[in-house]
Amino acid sequence: MTTRMQNEIVDRTSRAPDPDHPVPLDEDGAGLRFPQAPPPLGETRALASDLLWLRMPLPWSLDHINLYLLDEGAGWLAIDSGIRSKDLQARWEAVFAGVMGGRPLARVLATHHHPDHIGLAGWLAARFEVPILASREAWLMARMLQLDVRPEPPEEVIAFARRAGLDAAMLEAQRRSGWGNYARIVAPLPVGYRRLAGGDVLAIGADHWHVIETGGHAPGHLSLYCPARRLLISGDQVLPLISSNVSVYPTEPFGNPLAEWFEGLARMRALPADVLVLPSHNAPFFGLRQRLEALIGKHLTRLQAVAGLCRTPATAVDVFPALFKRRVSGLEFALATGEALAHLHYLESRGVVMREETDGVARFRAIAAFDPEPVAAQLACVTATEKETAPWRT
Repeated sequence: MTTRMQNEIVDRTSRAPDPDHPVPLDEDGAGLRFPQAPPPLGETRALASDLLWLRMPLPWSLDHINLYLLDEGAGWLAIDSGIRSKDLQARWEAVFAGVMGGRPLARVLATHHHPDHIGLAGWLAARFEVPILASREAWLMARMLQLDVRPEPPEEVIAFARRAGLDAAMLEAQRRSGWGNYARIVAPLPVGYRRLAGGDVLAIGADHWHVIETGGHAPGHLSLYCPARRLLISGDQVLPLISSNVSVYPTEPFGNPLAEWFEGLARMRALPADVLVLPSHNAPFFGLRQRLEALIGKHLTRLQAVAGLCRTPATAVDVFPALFKRRVSGLEFALATGEALAHLHYLESRGVVMREETDGVARFRAIAAFDPEPVAAQLACVTATEKETAPWRT
């Protein structure tokens, strides 16, 4: 690791919002089985002789991330990295000296561009002079966000927030918050990377892992599936006890990420029922199909509730009660707004609500009832197609 890289690892994470799950939507985990309890923070648990589960701390309400180490023989593949902080850097050093047995990292794989997943990837790559593997979308998002540092938010970001229904005091607070927090918790990334894309097959040790690329939670999100071992490293696409944040951001202010996320969930229903899921948060679990059905069902129910609130024209902020079980405040507010917009844009795409913009504020008015049955039928078709075409099918 270079001196420059050491100097640029900063420890200011306590002021940063959780970029993935701003307002966790508690789930009951019904029908799921958890074969192993989590290791203590900063420590590992062996899931197999060549597979380690490493749990690292996060400075947010969601206080951990699961990382995975796969033995490649001469070295290890690290899947995700944790955020950029001196604390995590020290914890990684202890892992290098301990369970990794003195063997180096051979590669670093980032499932997506969010800081808790790619935050120390650049440091790890520099530390061992190894490549970072990622999807093209994830890599470009990370590089773009890391380089976009300004003294105050661009005016189009303020307009985005105003359009969503934030009041004058909130807009002023956003102006004062600066722009470029991403760079504070993501270590500098190299210029180049090695691209992975959906449909690729990645050799790791003696096994072959199929790359599944999905959107919605993050552009170019990667999951890995090993048919021989019935293992799915799901990243944030499927979590057992919380729902992944699916948000609209100023970078794509009129996007429809919930449609992408639904499609990814439907595709994953084509995986075998007995797969062991290794998620980025909570604990590894059996019961993938039950969890997928629960996630789809919960969001269809929430879409109905959002549509109901739009019988009176509503902003994104106005529909929070349909999505969150507790009051949203502080750093969570902007991110929760993104999730509300994702639901509204999905309803708009299906002709359920109509956008009406006045004085820079967008309100959504219900013009039809939301019927979840056609959505469920459409997703069933996605699952059936995936079963017929997935490269791992037998």
